[in-house]
Amino acid sequence: MKFLRQVLIQDETQAVSVLRSDDLPVNPLSMLLLTVKALNDTGTITDYTLISALLAYITKVEILYKGSAIVSGSLDDLARMNALMLGRPPMQMKATATNNDTRAITIPIMLGRSAYNAMECFPAVRRGELQLQITTGAAITGLDTIVLQVETVELLDAKPSRFLKYTTVTKTPTATGDHDVDLPIGNKIAGVLLFGTTAPTGASYNASFGQLRLLVDNVEQYYARTNWETLHGALGLRIAEGTQSLSHKHVSDVGAAYAQFQLTASGDNLAPWFNNYALLDFDPRMDDSYLLETAGRARVHLRINADVADAIRILPAELIEVATAGISA
Repeated sequence: MKFLRQVLIQDETQAVSVLRSDDLPVNPLSMLLLTVKALNDTGTITDYTLISALLAYITKVEILYKGSAIVSGSLDDLARMNALMLGRPPMQMKATATNNDTRAITIPIMLGRSAYNAMECFPAVRRGELQLQITTGAAITGLDTIVLQVETVELLDAKPSRFLKYTTVTKTPTATGDHDVDLPIGNKIAGVLLFGTTAPTGASYNASFGQLRLLVDNVEQYYARTNWETLHGALGLRIAEGTQSLSHKHVSDVGAAYAQFQLTASGDNLAPWFNNYALLDFDPRMDDSYLLETAGRARVHLRINADVADAIRILPAELIEVATAGISA
């Protein structure tokens, strides 16, 4: 078995609010490595963020097979999803706040739960059937001259039995209290990434997901009831955020006269990178022993008790059997 890593997009400057589309390779595909490069625009130091601005410029990444989404989500969400699958935060280059310094961050976009896995990747396709689409947003404060690189990792001669699919479900409930969100049925689910606009902050424990339950054909399973704080805290079983994701301050008793030497920066520098995220993990041992089976079920859904009625995003990670997916080269 051999792998082939090659460049798909080489240092292309990205305009604001545009959609680009590129054909992906025909060989079995393990992952994409998507790198966002930029220069700091931090003449005003409070415009600096450690990671958020680099991710926010890419508002949607999609991998499409014959027009149907295999992967779909914001780069923000996909970065968290893939970090949890791999158990590692993304790597970035030069996390400095200096104006006009180069910056870069690389996000793996996985098509299996582990890299270089010949049994779990996207199978071989015909030319033009598999596409990458990237959508940019508005100009981002704190960065300029944003440049994109994408490299592909192909597994030559691999004959995978399944691949990973994860797309985004969005909802804004009309009121606090209980509301339901359906999960896709027909495939095994390895996990569900949750994003809530509101997470506990200040003196308030209120969250978009106050509590939630999982129901399979209206019977509670796996998560009979779980609280946001504990579900979020359990991310520590999957990943340590590390210094790539979290900055820090040193506390000093120097007087106000020394304030010019203090770095005051905004965004994710002083808050955990996963602050608004949690994971329903159906593969905690990473050996397939607890996967959520949805085949033959009439309904699988989350019952969410919202403290705050605001936008949520849900990304189920489905395992698709190649034999039944109708994909052939």
